[in-house]
Amino acid sequence: MRGDTSSPQIDGSDEAWSEIETLVDETAKLARMPMSSHEFHSELVKRLVQATNAHSAAVWCRDKNERFSIEAQIESPHDVHGNASLLATRSQNVVEVARTRQTAALSPHQSDVKLRNPTDDALVLQPAGVDEQIVAVVETFHGDVASPNEARNTEQVVSVFTDLVAEFHRNCQLRELRHRDAAWSELEQFADQVHRSLDLKRTAFAIANEAARVTGCDRVMVFRGREEGCRTLAISGLDTFDRRSTQIRAAERLAKAVASIDEPLWHAGELQALPSQLELRLQSHLDSSHVRSLAVVPLGKTRDSNARDSAGVLLFERFEDVSWGDSQRRRIEFVCRQGAIALQNANELAGLPLIGASRLVQRCLSLFALRHLPKTAAVLCLLAAAIAALVLVPADFEIQGEGRLMPTSYRHMFAPADGVIEEIYVDHAELVTAGAPLLKLRRADLDYDEARLIGEMLTNQKRLKSVSSWILNHKSASASSAAELDELTSEEARLEILLNSLREQQAILARERADLAIASPIDGEVLTWGIEDVLSLRPVVRGERLLSVADPNGPWQIELQVADHDIEYVLAARRELKELKVNFILTSHAGEGYSGTVEEIAIATELDEHDQLTVLVRVAVDRDQLPDLRPGARVVANVHCGRRSIGYVWLRELFEVIKMRLLF
Repeated sequence: MRGDTSSPQIDGSDEAWSEIETLVDETAKLARMPMSSHEFHSELVKRLVQATNAHSAAVWCRDKNERFSIEAQIESPHDVHGNASLLATRSQNVVEVARTRQTAALSPHQSDVKLRNPTDDALVLQPAGVDEQIVAVVETFHGDVASPNEARNTEQVVSVFTDLVAEFHRNCQLRELRHRDAAWSELEQFADQVHRSLDLKRTAFAIANEAARVTGCDRVMVFRGREEGCRTLAISGLDTFDRRSTQIRAAERLAKAVASIDEPLWHAGELQALPSQLELRLQSHLDSSHVRSLAVVPLGKTRDSNARDSAGVLLFERFEDVSWGDSQRRRIEFVCRQGAIALQNANELAGLPLIGASRLVQRCLSLFALRHLPKTAAVLCLLAAAIAALVLVPADFEIQGEGRLMPTSYRHMFAPADGVIEEIYVDHAELVTAGAPLLKLRRADLDYDEARLIGEMLTNQKRLKSVSSWILNHKSASASSAAELDELTSEEARLEILLNSLREQQAILARERADLAIASPIDGEVLTWGIEDVLSLRPVVRGERLLSVADPNGPWQIELQVADHDIEYVLAARRELKELKVNFILTSHAGEGYSGTVEEIAIATELDEHDQLTVLVRVAVDRDQLPDLRPGARVVANVHCGRRSIGYVWLRELFEVIKMRLLF
């Protein structure tokens, strides 16, 4: 396209040069920005055409095959440059300018030894070089030039834009070099980490975690290759995992299938032709893991390896559905090469006969060297005595829990509906009897509904009287008004039904109003503190706890919370001993101890106020032995569960961790 009429004419005027400088500054800013080559060159040719008022312009860039191709261009409005022969001529001109590294300016239809311009426009070719290599050539076509001075100005402007092309490519190369340097630094760190240890598990975990970081994948799994299948060694980001899980089993089956064909599998959500068995295992793994793209790479044997099995398999997973780029593939290939060597070395060491036993024996024998023998004998004697004491000496086995002291008979009152506290009839520590009023709520919507119902009932009662009066008058009328009489009779019946419905609604509202008066369900004492300050004229919601009433003169109990993982000991002891004793202290009287008996154990596990799984155990106590019967007092208690060896009593939690973490 031709530059518009607002494009500056390069006639040497200050206004024209000011506009050109603005365009050059804009392009210079773009050259320093990280953007694609096509985007930059497209913006450059637009500004170049505007700055030089050229008929058309193009930027030819050198590709990886050392060939020049058009990266961006603006064609002539008359399309005189669109034929194939002219394109071939232009390409030859570009190659020649790149070879000579010289600027070329050709008049219309001018031919040189190597250059030729078959068009009606003046041609300017400017090479852009970076480090003695021509990376691009800027080509512009101009109309008739008014003077040699204007032609020189045009070449000068094109030269400035060509320098910006060179600057852009120089910045791109610099960013690429920095990126490569950072990448190689990461890969060197990866190689250093995976070759630090010859322990198989440590090596596998190092490969998984470092590979996920280096390759940018969301998860990496390492499998050990075997003839009978693949075994999961490590998963990035996980210290432990369950090999029996559906996801890991599906991953192992997929790794085994890929290892059998000894070819890497790259999947990025696209459909591809795969063997039916491999396709089924791939789909099974995708369904269980919910990943969108993955790469399964079998690790080949190293040159010095004589092992029958391969070093293993690496599985790279991503949760985004994008294709695998060349850079990421190269990183994965490097990771696999280094990982194969590290795993092979660790496999060979782990495969040596009795390697684990030999290491253990070596450590043990060093303790029985002549210089260490007295110390070793003394330590063994002390250790044997300590073990014998832990096994043979009995001790009381007790399970600890925390709870609160409460009367056996207590109730909480909750708001029956959303409303506002209208009246309060009791105060803290006041004695009440069963059925005594405690609170009264008011609901604005209930008042509105009652007023509405009364209005509707009055209105419909008046209408019913009017209709009944009309019916009496019509009964004495002639037969010609029979139809109107039937209509009035129907209206009378409808109004009677409506009034009955309104009376039923009024009865429902009356019951709802009666429910707003909260009464005490038991004889007792009000436990809630500051009732007037907390509840007076306060809006409440349905189900909100308002008051608590307890009978302090009746029996008392402890509501003890026992950890869910300890309750089995309590249940077993109760089956064996029938009656379980409980020793407890009140935190308000920490220096004194009291006792009670387990009365009831809940059958369900619940979350306590700290979101811990606990089981409620009710403990009966003698109220006469307690110095201060204060409802809700905090209690720390020990449930006596018989006698066990002192070692079990002291180390029970350690045994449970071993059973949960190691044996399960």
